[in-house]
Amino acid sequence: MSYSELIYEAVDRIAYLTLNRPDKRNALTPTLIAELTDALEQAERDPSVKLILLQGAGKAFCAGLDLEMLGTLAQKSTVENLYDSEAIARLFKKIYTNKKLTIAKVHGVAVAGGCGIATCADIVIADSEHARFGYTETRIGFVPAIVAVLILRKTRHAGVRELLLRANLISADEALRLGLINYSVPSNELNPFTRDLAEELLNNVSTTSVELTKKLLVAAETMSLDDAIEFAISLNALSRTTDDLKKGIGAFLNKEKPQW
Repeated sequence: MSYSELIYEAVDRIAYLTLNRPDKRNALTPTLIAELTDALEQAERDPSVKLILLQGAGKAFCAGLDLEMLGTLAQKSTVENLYDSEAIARLFKKIYTNKKLTIAKVHGVAVAGGCGIATCADIVIADSEHARFGYTETRIGFVPAIVAVLILRKTRHAGVRELLLRANLISADEALRLGLINYSVPSNELNPFTRDLAEELLNNVSTTSVELTKKLLVAAETMSLDDAIEFAISLNALSRTTDDLKKGIGAFLNKEKPQW
């Protein structure tokens, strides 16, 4: 499927989703939000796709909401603002709960909604020299409400609370310290590091296992300990009936490497 503000490419089991408004620092419009959500759903449904890679064209990853969209927020009705909020919530949730592995490769600025897109991914790899992260909503009287719900589930570090309230920009190294991202690497290593990690994930982990594990991680966040254990028991039992488990155990017993 072709998009006007997003590039979708599926190659060798990886769906590359590239935000493609480089002249606007990939700022979010209703069109881009809708296209990215649709592309995430398309990749999730595609049996040939095992991993989703989010990236931005040009110098920025994503600068948050487009200035024109920001300019109309105060003039919109409550219903219109609810619709916009629901759209961005669907996008964040689709990244966070996607059945497929999601990687965000951040080479430049990722702020506000753009920072939400990046840090909702399973694995975030950032350029230690040029990437900058920030939830800058409170600088303009806005609230980083939706992303806070998800990010506070991902990391409980006190520094994240400060970041949401202070609205400051931080480096990739600081984002790594706060637990917002997984890797901070030099500029010249960003592409090869991302490629090597993606290749490792493609070859070494079961698609079914990833889907079930992600389901457990999302559900367990809001459950009591007893309920989480009961849910884990049911998923553990279910995993034992899957073709992937039979394939993996068979390969292990035969001292072979399973072909995922």
